[in-house]
Amino acid sequence: MKKLFLLATTVMLLASPSLFAQQVNINEKGLLKKIERSDADIVNPKKENKAATWIARGETFYQAATEVSKNLYDGIDAATVMMLFGEPTGAEVVEIAGQPYNKGIFPYVDVYLDVNNKPISWVVTKEIYPDALGKATEAYSKAYQLEGSNTKVAEKVQAGLKKVYDEYSKTGALYYALAMYNEAAEQFIKAYNITKLDGITIPDSDIYTLLHDAGLSYLFAKDYPKSIECLTAAEKISNDAEIYYLIYHAFRGNAANDPEAIQKAKVYLEKGLSMYPSDTNIIESLSEAYVFLGEDPNQILSTVENALKQDPNNADMWSALGVLYVSQENYDKAIGAFTHMAQLLPDSYIANNNLGIVYIKKAEKILDDVNARAATFASQDEYDAELSKAFVVYAEAVPFLEKAAEIDPSNLGTIELLKNVTFRIREMDGMMEKYEKYNNLYKQMTGQM
Repeated sequence: MKKLFLLATTVMLLASPSLFAQQVNINEKGLLKKIERSDADIVNPKKENKAATWIARGETFYQAATEVSKNLYDGIDAATVMMLFGEPTGAEVVEIAGQPYNKGIFPYVDVYLDVNNKPISWVVTKEIYPDALGKATEAYSKAYQLEGSNTKVAEKVQAGLKKVYDEYSKTGALYYALAMYNEAAEQFIKAYNITKLDGITIPDSDIYTLLHDAGLSYLFAKDYPKSIECLTAAEKISNDAEIYYLIYHAFRGNAANDPEAIQKAKVYLEKGLSMYPSDTNIIESLSEAYVFLGEDPNQILSTVENALKQDPNNADMWSALGVLYVSQENYDKAIGAFTHMAQLLPDSYIANNNLGIVYIKKAEKILDDVNARAATFASQDEYDAELSKAFVVYAEAVPFLEKAAEIDPSNLGTIELLKNVTFRIREMDGMMEKYEKYNNLYKQMTGQM
């Protein structure tokens, strides 16, 4: 029923047109005819070596590429979309990044609306000419090659290439809003490639933004090598704090393919820390890198502790501190750090799950110590009394793991931990029942039942 309601809402809203918009007439045949004439001009001996011929060709292809998208703009309302493109041929509900959106389907474009029926993005679904923007780019570049020394020609080429650059950038942002990350990155890279051409000058700050956005898009798309390439290129242009954090995550994502990835990332993080000594994202990432690499956590521990003095409500920093303490096997301090995190974020899966894990590690350490001293106990009762100390700590893990499982019931790892720890302490009150519960749930989740 909900889907049907949303579909109906989309069509009803789109059926209330703006009084000020005029319906778009896509003259596809006329544009293709112009392209045919341009094709003839560039092989005409009287025209082929004139910049004006190629500039006109660039304009023709740019028009073909943007004939639909030029009518859409940020902030457009759904009623205006309806007026511009007529009635949608269809509508459906789609999920983007976990959120429902309404998609209005038109002959040349799909328009996406949020739950308030506000257009948030669109995708041109029918090209008038394949890769028309690429053809426009080639034409403007040819014009500059022929007569780039002519000031008027150079100005027209700059203006033409800038329009193509802007269109690629805009399209990338539209794809990004729809979580179409690979497509977004490809558009940003096409815009970036234009900046390397003769005949156009783009500010370094804009080039940095393109590489940043392409790298971020590839990161979300899990194409880590391309993300690394873009982000490290961006860092050479401008080194703001965020870029080091993103570079780390790109390298971390690529760790399965590159055994040196975390070490390489650490170099960037240390460079970032030297410039931004109080940036919490860099400090947290560097802490994780030290633990991953098995390096002395004391090198970064004081930095994390000082950062928390400056910002004691930073939950991520308490998490970083907890991880560092775990690496030192200082489980009591780790429990304190993750407890702080859980107090700040009581519904955090990470905080609760990590608390459960640290209690288990603490119990295992007690158990190992007791077993190592087994021969020194005067009696079985004395040995059992020492073992019971470990079981009490195991039991302290259970409520935190149960809270984590409640927050993320699909996480098999947490259910497996609960199954194992409750089995170990099954003789304690209520634990056998919990074991049976989580053992059955584990079997269901793994297809054993």
